[in-house]
Amino acid sequence: MKKAFMVKSVVLAMVMAGGISSAMAATSGSSSTVQGGTVEFKGSVVDAACAVTADTTNQVVNMGQVKLSAFTGKDSVANQKTPFSIKLADCDTTIASQASVTFDGNAAAGEAGVLDNTSGAGNAAGVGIQIYDKDGSALDLGTASQAVTLIDGDNTLNFSADYYQTADTATAGSVDTTATFNVTYQ
Repeated sequence: MKKAFMVKSVVLAMVMAGGISSAMAATSGSSSTVQGGTVEFKGSVVDAACAVTADTTNQVVNMGQVKLSAFTGKDSVANQKTPFSIKLADCDTTIASQASVTFDGNAAAGEAGVLDNTSGAGNAAGVGIQIYDKDGSALDLGTASQAVTLIDGDNTLNFSADYYQTADTATAGSVDTTATFNVTYQ
């Protein structure tokens, strides 16, 4: 009887040890840590009548494709205006009642209002981008848009952009350029 009890105790101890060992192995085998990457947070705190919304702070305007034959010579446009907007949130008209936007960037040679195409392999030559105000008038870089009367809350400032032939001869290729903008509150 004593021997049977001892055998049962040893067997029970072995089973328990195996179970604990298996549980530990299962726990340690199901968890691992790997390098995942980084998360970058960007923003700013402003002391102004409104805040520019995050979705329009760094936006990409997809201009689409246009045929080279759309241009008729230097200073012609493709007549394919692409709308875009700058959204202002949480506006307080007791601080300012109007807002205007000034765009800036690398101007094409001899064209104060046209953003120069980034040069490089595969890029179009003799073509830039012209920005237009809400009424369709061309905006020169560094010149404020028409002032928009603000309302309390959210406001949208509408613009458009079009391809612009900057040289006597244009060639096909990619068009990539960047404009920065500032909002002035009055």
